[in-house]
This record gives sequence, C-alpha cells and structure tokens, in this order.
Amino acid sequence: MAFKDILLHLESYPDPTPDQAVEQGLALCRALGTQVTALAPQVSIPLKTNRLADFALSLGEMAKAEEARSRQNAQATLDLFEARAQALGVFGGRLSPQAEVFEIPELTARVARTRDLCVIPYGREAATYQGVAEAMIFSSGRPVVIFRPDGPRFEQGLGTVVVAWDNSRSAAAAVAAAMPALASARKVVVLTVTNEKASARSGAGSDLLRHLERHGVRAEVQEFDSAGAKIGSVLDHVVLRAEADLLVMGAFGQSRAREFILGGATRSMLEAPPAPVFLAH
Repeated sequence: MAFKDILLHLESYPDPTPDQAVEQGLALCRALGTQVTALAPQVSIPLKTNRLADFALSLGEMAKAEEARSRQNAQATLDLFEARAQALGVFGGRLSPQAEVFEIPELTARVARTRDLCVIPYGREAATYQGVAEAMIFSSGRPVVIFRPDGPRFEQGLGTVVVAWDNSRSAAAAVAAAMPALASARKVVVLTVTNEKASARSGAGSDLLRHLERHGVRAEVQEFDSAGAKIGSVLDHVVLRAEADLLVMGAFGQSRAREFILGGATRSMLEAPPAPVFLAH
C-alpha cells in the first residue's frame, strides 16, 4: 500500500525552491508513494495604476521583468524535477499555472484536492511557505507533509514513524490519512503526551494499537509526561530521540471570523519541523 498520486509544491518567486529541496522532496515522495506531480506556479503581477505614474516609474517594465524571472525559475525547477523524477521512476507530471502571489496558497489547495497528499518543502520565505501549508491543511481536504531539505535521505524507505496521539478527532483523521505510510514503515511509535490535554490520558494509545493491528501495522506505545513543557518542545525531543523519519499528527485549529487560529503544536511544527511532519485536519 502506498500513496499513488502525490503533489510536490515548488516555489518560483521571489526565489526558486533550492535544488537540494527538490531532490530531498523526491526522495521523501518515493518513500511514501509511486507517482509525483510537481506544481510550480508562475507569478503574475497585475498593475492598477494610471498611465502617467506607470510611465514615470516604469512599473510596467518592472512587473514584466519579475514575471519573466518567475517563469524562468519555474521552468528550471521543473526541468530539474522531471529529470530526477524520471530517473527515480516516479514522474507523474508537471504543472505551472499562472497566478498572483496571494492566490498561490488557494491554487495549491485546489490542485491538491485530486491528489492523495501534498508535500511542501520548508521555505526560507516564511510567509509564503506557511500560507501554502495552512491553505493545504484547512482548504484542500487532503493531508500535507512538510519537510526540511536537510532531513533524512530515505535510501531504505521509511524507518521510524511517530504518531502523536491525543485521542482527538484531528489525530484520528491524521492516522486514517497516514495509513499507507504507517503500513510501509519499519517501526511505528504511538506517542501520548499526558498532562497537556484532557483527552490525552494515560492508556489512550492502547485501542489505537488494536486498530493498527487490524490494518497489519504493529506498533508500540510510549507515554511522556509534559511536566508543564510546551507540546512542541516535547514532540521535538521525542522525534529527535527516536530518529524518526516522519511525525504524524492532527492539525488543530479554531475558526474565528473566517480565519483559522492554529493550535500550539501545529504552529510549532510549521515554524520548525524536527522531521518531516504529516498533518491532517
């Protein structure tokens, strides 16, 4: 069992996704599934100015130059992706639609709705990267994996997968969505952090073990007392100690005035993922 249709999000503006991130993303996608399509949107910069101001400031020429830069970046990044994906036997296509910068997160979410999951490199441009990740989590209806380019290489597939289990609805959604990854991992650890959330009681992971066994996944339970520490720091510690290749967790958020306010653990993972993080809402 594997994810058969994965979307890899790549940036073209202001800077392209680094080559290392493209290669690392492909290695991760190959560990998770069989076919990968890359999405590298080209940025369009519409101008709403009067002719005099446009002439004086040459804004039109500047916009055209930036659009050309984005187009060239997208082409070069997708060429690299296609060459590497073909060599790995996972090439599933390439997409490069045109969109304004603020439209890219929702564009990615729409494209991802007909994929099994979306993989997103951790970006140096925090606002752009987090905007895409948040749109994926809350607007696509599909899971997302975020990763740092300097992470594991996945030569032997998935090693250890840690499941952050607090018996919540979002955690259950994440486990269900991640089942192909759990089934292919060499080791699965169900982690419950107690004294942090009311639903995360001692023994909460026992029935999840039964459920995973029904799906042919053998796992072990670990419990960790938060002792007042922030959940993000606890997850960091356990993931690094276990040398995990993947952390599976529910993405928690509350809707207020039509905006999502991310929970502490979700925000922590988006800002500094200790390993590739599989998120579902």
